[in-house]
Amino acid sequence: MIEIKNLKKSFNQNHVLRGINLNINDNEIVSVIGSSGGGKSTLLRCLNFLEHGDSGTISIGNANIECSNAKKQEINAIRLKSTMVFQSFNLFKNKTALENIMEPLIVNKILPKAQAKTTALKYLEKVGLENKQNEYPSKLSGGQQQRVGIARALALNPEVILFDEPTSALDPESISDILKLIKEVADEKRTMIIVTHEMNFAREISDRVVYMDKGEIVEEGSPEEIFTNPREERTRQFLARYLQPEYII
Repeated sequence: MIEIKNLKKSFNQNHVLRGINLNINDNEIVSVIGSSGGGKSTLLRCLNFLEHGDSGTISIGNANIECSNAKKQEINAIRLKSTMVFQSFNLFKNKTALENIMEPLIVNKILPKAQAKTTALKYLEKVGLENKQNEYPSKLSGGQQQRVGIARALALNPEVILFDEPTSALDPESISDILKLIKEVADEKRTMIIVTHEMNFAREISDRVVYMDKGEIVEEGSPEEIFTNPREERTRQFLARYLQPEYII
């Protein structure tokens, strides 16, 4: 269970999150949609404490933290419960695909080195890259790098996986492949929050869809409610601009 209460975040005078309240159940898949600059990625980064919220509370499982007074030990506890898949992959350029997956397992003392290697190989195979284990990121395509990023997230076995626009840096063919992989992960009944501009994908994969605009949650509901009969005019205007044929899963 994830609980976010009155989460606020500003950059100088720019109020990016204006008091976010959101609950997410175990094994629920929630897609967050909205125009660029609406605060979606900042919300994810605050959940993983890559950005520190100015105020509000965040709870993931039994870890609870007050953002304005976050202690290092509390932040580490939250981070161990969630992991991020980034739009720009964020792989270590000086480490192989295998080592990129092993690194957080070893650094966070989750597994000893030998066991971390076995686990990393397992998840490389899961994402179809077992033959690329010794390749460095510079030798991998964008889609392959994102597969390594997803394998790294899965290997940590977190309580929640945060996907921050995971297809935005990819070519059309790779987008389709990565969306299929994320759907396979979703079928395992993991808790997932997905920031995405792929509307058809969000409609198909989600238990719930959240529409954000200007740092606020404008409305949330089932995919059917949001995409077929949105209550708010701002949601209707957004969907009229952005809803169009996309990648079929």
